[in-house]
Amino acid sequence: MTDVRLLVVLCALTVTTTAAAAVPTPVRATMSTSSTKAFLDEPWRYTVVVKDRAGRALAARMRLQVLSGSTVVRCWKRTRLAVCSNPRAGTWISFTGKRTGVIRWPVQSAGEKLTFQAIVVTGTRSLRLRAPVAVQFP
Repeated sequence: MTDVRLLVVLCALTVTTTAAAAVPTPVRATMSTSSTKAFLDEPWRYTVVVKDRAGRALAARMRLQVLSGSTVVRCWKRTRLAVCSNPRAGTWISFTGKRTGVIRWPVQSAGEKLTFQAIVVTGTRSLRLRAPVAVQFP
């Protein structure tokens, strides 16, 4: 009888441990930009921060995209914004906790109201962070 109780306790611990491991870690991700207005060929900064509920930095990766309406029109490829149309296009950028970058908007973006988007992936969570931007001539 003792062996049966031990087996039941071990099974219960296994189920509890597996269920706890399956629960995704709460993630807090934020994005800030230097302005909602960007000027052609001038530095425009963005910062993405990814933390857990306790405020600890999390390892993450992100893909940067520019949307016109809901359509991807540009994405970050290696070192610059390039023309894209595939929602899965772009270079993944790995970081832990915080990533700040600079974009110089190309002339083709001038006069448009766009949305700057960071798709952030950490563990099993995927988050979309968005910020409006209107690109103007200097």
